[in-house]
Amino acid sequence: MINPDNESKVGGIIPGRVRKIYVKEGSFVRAGQTLAVIENPDLVNVQVDYINAKNDYEFAKQEYERQRILSSDNIGSKKNLAEVESNYRRSLANYKTLEEKLSTYRISKNRFDNIYQDTVANLQRNFSITAPISGNIVSRNITIGQYVEPSMDMFHIVNTSTVFVDLSIFEKDLKYVNVGQKVIIEMKTNSTKQYEGKILFINKVFDDINRTVKVRVSINNKAQELYPFMFVSAKIYVTDGNVMAVPLSAIESEGENKYIFVKTNERKKIEIHAEHSGEEDHAEGEEHKEDNGHKEGEEHEDHGHKEGEEPSGEEGIVFKKVQVNTGISDDNYVEIIPFEELGKDEEVVSKGTFYLKSELKKEDLGEHEH
Repeated sequence: MINPDNESKVGGIIPGRVRKIYVKEGSFVRAGQTLAVIENPDLVNVQVDYINAKNDYEFAKQEYERQRILSSDNIGSKKNLAEVESNYRRSLANYKTLEEKLSTYRISKNRFDNIYQDTVANLQRNFSITAPISGNIVSRNITIGQYVEPSMDMFHIVNTSTVFVDLSIFEKDLKYVNVGQKVIIEMKTNSTKQYEGKILFINKVFDDINRTVKVRVSINNKAQELYPFMFVSAKIYVTDGNVMAVPLSAIESEGENKYIFVKTNERKKIEIHAEHSGEEDHAEGEEHKEDNGHKEGEEHEDHGHKEGEEPSGEEGIVFKKVQVNTGISDDNYVEIIPFEELGKDEEVVSKGTFYLKSELKKEDLGEHEH
């Protein structure tokens, strides 16, 4: 979204008719640059009132100084001095009010210094609309000759050198999020391009419907590649430390419980039974592999066993099921907190966990392991 401090809707402070327009939609403008010019005859009246007020003030000031000197010499009356002083203060207030009005209309009072020596009165007849910020004109709502009021927004300027990204964080993840954390933003249309930002603030209002809290991220967008209201994905770097993590595919669920399969040093004899129906059938050996390429089970040769014979003496790898809680995650890995201590060199099954889970269920049902 747009940074509100980098957005401005520009209008005038007096009504008038548009005389000139200097910019178009899409134009980049700098702060202070003239966007348009408005003509208003009342500007002339304000300047004439200012000139007259200045003259009245200067005359009243001189008269007040004269009466004050006379009064100090006991020549003038106290009554005359009070009247002159009142007139002086009134003319001063009127003069300062009109001086402030000129400043509001951005008319320099210095232009009237030689007003009585010039053959042509140097009065300003137009009011300039200027850009309060630097940015791009995203809309222009006036045309030449149009009469505009002060309440009208003539231009809309947006500076997207910095943009905000609003993220919705689930209630359970709030404990991991803090102001100042680094955030990586990716566009949905181009996941190879990344933008770095920081968490600016965490909203104090909870969305009870979605069970989320809004987190605002500030992104440097000087390249102008991010546009307001685009959909993006984000990764928050919650800590710089290391945590125990496994691939997402290693996690299996059973109700509300989660667990992983860990390779052990234990070996178990594989029982292979063959049935006979006139000819001897052979059992195919199956090869089970872990994510690191090692065999989970040994490859079996075709050995048929007649009824009453001992099972094959081949051995397979034994895996144990370890219950875990899960923590922070990204697109590939998830943090685990195991219910029992695991060594850092433990081998965890990341592929084929569904097969192990099925075999475990068979054992629970009293079936033979194949």
